[in-house]
Amino acid sequence: MRTLFERTAAYLFASWHLRQLPLCEASADERARWVRDHAGQFAGRWFAIGAGFWLLFMTPFVRLALVAFIGLFGLTMGIWHIVWQIVAQKRVGPPTIDPPVDFDDPNDHPNDSR
Repeated sequence: MRTLFERTAAYLFASWHLRQLPLCEASADERARWVRDHAGQFAGRWFAIGAGFWLLFMTPFVRLALVAFIGLFGLTMGIWHIVWQIVAQKRVGPPTIDPPVDFDDPNDHPNDSR
């Protein structure tokens, strides 16, 4: 069973995952591919936290500077994860795209007598 601290770190930080198996033993390119594919999720979480705390600070009811600091920290961490994703994509290139697949037209039935 993981502690609350470990679960929170795993939810918010991509670097936590890079220190765990199997990524800690992976090559630099494999780690960069993982960051390219997953850092956007972490950035979105940080942007949500930052925007939420900043909007809370902007209300007339909350004027605690710590709330504004947490909001700015969240926005900064979101930007950091996005930059990390861009740098990783420059290193390993864009993700591979599967070739298009032909789909049967549901309106085209060869045995139809229309």
